[in-house]
Amino acid sequence: MIRTDVSEQFTILVQLVNEQTGELATGETVYYDIRRSSDDSALTPPVFGTLIESTVESGLYKKVDSVYEAGQYIIYATCSGFITNSEELVVNQENIYDLTKQNRNYNTSVEDVIRTNSTPTASQTVRKVALGNTDYIITKIKPDYETTWSGTTISGSAHAWYKNVSDAIPYLMGGSF
Repeated sequence: MIRTDVSEQFTILVQLVNEQTGELATGETVYYDIRRSSDDSALTPPVFGTLIESTVESGLYKKVDSVYEAGQYIIYATCSGFITNSEELVVNQENIYDLTKQNRNYNTSVEDVIRTNSTPTASQTVRKVALGNTDYIITKIKPDYETTWSGTTISGSAHAWYKNVSDAIPYLMGGSF
């Protein structure tokens, strides 16, 4: 399933299989057509065209397109002698990020603080933080009406704990030190 917003570009990416041999379509002309899922009718104006075969991976066809009306759709990819491919498409009326922000009266900032000091502190030694890895994360929350982050109302930090100095990813985030 592809989720996008009205007029936002998205990528159609397909592989088609030969009905007889089971091999992928390569060097073929592959068409696509986006239709309403409710009644399989064409959009007005219609959204269709030809998919271009990838120069990196043969048998992989792609195209970037957009839909100008919110709703639920089906993308069909077809080629003579090959099994049709279909994908669901949901187009949101409003930008999903704007919708989320409208439901909150604050902004958040998360900063990943990396260990850059060559000699570890006592805290970094106990938590087994290697040079170049996440030492701790700072989270700040500010009201929408504040124009800068200097008006932060809430902030906190979570320390990274590693099982071994060679680990790239912490096994635990949290706790004060």
